[in-house]
Amino acid sequence: MTLKELFDKVMFENLAPILVKNDPKSESCLWLFKQAFDRMRQITGGEDDGIAIEVKGWRVWSPSRVNWNDELAREVKAAKSANLNKVAAAILWELTFYGFDIEDRPKFAADDFQSRFEYGRDYKESELNENPYRREWADLWQQVHDIKCVHTKDIGTKFYTLEKGEDILAPLPPEKEELLKPIKARKKEVERKMRRYDLATKLIEQHQSGIKDTDAFREFIMNAPPFDVDRIKAVCPAEESGEYLTDTIYRWFPTQEGGSSLVLINCPEGVDSNDVAETVWAAFGSFLKLPKPKYILSQSHDMKEVILTILTFDERK
Repeated sequence: MTLKELFDKVMFENLAPILVKNDPKSESCLWLFKQAFDRMRQITGGEDDGIAIEVKGWRVWSPSRVNWNDELAREVKAAKSANLNKVAAAILWELTFYGFDIEDRPKFAADDFQSRFEYGRDYKESELNENPYRREWADLWQQVHDIKCVHTKDIGTKFYTLEKGEDILAPLPPEKEELLKPIKARKKEVERKMRRYDLATKLIEQHQSGIKDTDAFREFIMNAPPFDVDRIKAVCPAEESGEYLTDTIYRWFPTQEGGSSLVLINCPEGVDSNDVAETVWAAFGSFLKLPKPKYILSQSHDMKEVILTILTFDERK
């Protein structure tokens, strides 16, 4: 039996309790597993590469990671007595890179730029000017790096060299730790602002038809209290989006804590956006999933599915 055939035989409702039992943190992000499961049931399998997915209990072994299309074409090998739901749940958990975590929530931030900068990969100088906080963040990152350098040849680079017998985990001298404290504190604050600025930019780009005053929206994001960002996709035919989202919100999206929340709804053109909006409003309101929700509705011809971006603000911090 291929993975595609296995997933077609089981239902997510039966996989969810198994995911939570084996990985308790999964309970806070079951909607992400459901989206992944539904996506894999929709897409077609690739070519059989002759490699099997072997499952023993919660352990899943496959010699190489490939895209989901190719994984779906692979043969699943498990004990004849193995419960299909348990086998499917273990594979779903493994194919989502060992389960989701609260930190997997989308940041819409400088992650790509930061990763390329920190690991010395190419980035354009102009990228430092796309966000008013990036250049200062880059300077602060370099200051932290340079203070930590043991060898002067590493100063100004993005790497640390290790000589024979050196301990890379050895504590820094007290005087260097003192120098780092204010720089690290400032870097943390600038990074927070940089991420928020990129988040606002991305949301404005995605919701141009719904955000009427972009300057006011950016200021709101920049000055808002701490918040979590979640995203729910209607992984189904567009005309079924309302029912799918209601079910996902009701059954799999956790009740959020905080003082208030903002839901940005983005619909493809051709979908009855008002119908989707009313469905989402009713779902979140009736099931009490969000504190004091407000909504922004937009449509875009670039969208292929309905996506909700949910910001939950903790005004107690």
